[in-house]
Amino acid sequence: MTRGPLPKKAIDEALPVAQARGMVILCKPGAGSVCDFAIAGTTQTPLVRVKRSRRIHCPLPEIESQFAEPLALLRLVPATRERCRELWVCGQYGALRFFRVGDAGLAEIDRDGRPLAGT
Repeated sequence: MTRGPLPKKAIDEALPVAQARGMVILCKPGAGSVCDFAIAGTTQTPLVRVKRSRRIHCPLPEIESQFAEPLALLRLVPATRERCRELWVCGQYGALRFFRVGDAGLAEIDRDGRPLAGT
């Protein structure tokens, strides 16, 4: 079980980015909740989990380690061509970093959901 308060500030930072991608559907937080919100886009519906971190500029394996539990919960949802899973990490000063959650690992994406060059 994740400890500490819900990442309300991080979600507040993430919502404008999410709204730029499509209609945002907020999910009820609690036990068994897989994501914080879904984005109903034109081609894909990402299920997004937002987490806070003091170290957002670290290698992908460290991100995987930091957020092993929320990533495991996201991976319970089957990914399809129309549905994907994303982890958004918010730094203490509001900077966001975005990741597509695959079955075998993470891939860094930009704020619009496109893969970053070189990943």
